[in-house]
Amino acid sequence: MLCLSSKIDYALIALAYLAEHESATFASAREIAEAQNLPLPLLMKILKRLHRHAVVRSVRGTKGGYQLQANLDRLSLFDLIGLVEDDKPLQKKHRHGPVQALQFRLIRFLGDVKLSDLVIPGRRIDVPLERLALSA
Repeated sequence: MLCLSSKIDYALIALAYLAEHESATFASAREIAEAQNLPLPLLMKILKRLHRHAVVRSVRGTKGGYQLQANLDRLSLFDLIGLVEDDKPLQKKHRHGPVQALQFRLIRFLGDVKLSDLVIPGRRIDVPLERLALSA
């Protein structure tokens, strides 16, 4: 089974939080970490990286924090992996045909999944309740 790293998981959770609270001005990293039970130091690194790539905007100060900036319809899950991950496992070149074919299909699939379909309320891809029960 394909597994995403904790960094990608936390980035998606943070983006979903920001999308859900878009009417509020800004959400601090601490607010997101506490509300979603995420480790603050790692979340701060992820948010800084997203800010560096203009996915979120950042304002310093007591009323500052993070807010969505990019159009999430234009960013894919593959894009997010490239922005957040230090090690780019899907950029490694494989010599064997079957592995190359699998890599090509995975990249294409991850490129087709838009972040808006994962984090925007009302647009999220639904997971059947039976599937959630199996993973618990």
